[in-house]
Amino acid sequence: MALIFHGVEVVMNKESFNWIIDSIEKVGEHFEVRIPPSWMQGRASFGGLVGAVAVEAMQRSLESPQALRSIQVLFCGPVGTETLHIDTQILRQGRNVTSMRADLIQEGRINCTVLATFGASRDSKVPVHNLESRPSVPQPDTLESFPYVEGLTPLFTQYFDMRWAEGDRPFSECQDKVHGMWTRFKESGPASKNHLIAIADMPPPIVLSMLAQPANGSSLTWMLEFIGDDWQADTSGWWYVKTELSQSSEGYSQQQYTIWAPDGRPVAVGRQMMTVFA
Repeated sequence: MALIFHGVEVVMNKESFNWIIDSIEKVGEHFEVRIPPSWMQGRASFGGLVGAVAVEAMQRSLESPQALRSIQVLFCGPVGTETLHIDTQILRQGRNVTSMRADLIQEGRINCTVLATFGASRDSKVPVHNLESRPSVPQPDTLESFPYVEGLTPLFTQYFDMRWAEGDRPFSECQDKVHGMWTRFKESGPASKNHLIAIADMPPPIVLSMLAQPANGSSLTWMLEFIGDDWQADTSGWWYVKTELSQSSEGYSQQQYTIWAPDGRPVAVGRQMMTVFA
């Protein structure tokens, strides 16, 4: 089965994001999944998908569903296309909050570890809403889509539509320290926090945009915190991700970001440390 999405044919079978999440299986005491080669970025799988499969495995380990509140991701090595074993562990389970860990293992090596916090909603006597509104920027239908070019752009980008409204794409010599990108899946359906994890990892290191020539870059650590759990959206809607470069030196850079849902509501904030080999 294929979907024609704005003139682009996208395979919607064993290559789609939803299919991969659904294909996670419980095998004995652990979970297993294979990430298709089409989701690679260089020699590693797309980190947003890696984080999402870890969270899905942790959710399935819980006796009763709980809302995901935050994740912390450590990329120890490149997650490839071999069978991925996911070991989950409940670190502590209280009345309202559960802390968990997932180790993603290939060929006997831990290539990624994800810590997650799940928590029930509670009434708050001190509600504070201090996040900025979604920036007023050009709308996506007025912007050029980032092209997928086989052999040149990362494979996983074929599953997303990305359009820069602030800053510019990698290797454009753009010196802006604040970037803003509209993005959406090329598959439709109700969005979950798994989809939001993938969207959060879409923006490349801002430092790459400052370069003129291609260079390799990757995430080392990644933190994502979710704002509320009562939003509803479609994966094919336009999500806005604003990233800000905090600093870059000695081959490492830090950037922080905020994500707004298609209706303009802020739904997540995060921070990443990245390496750029240039």
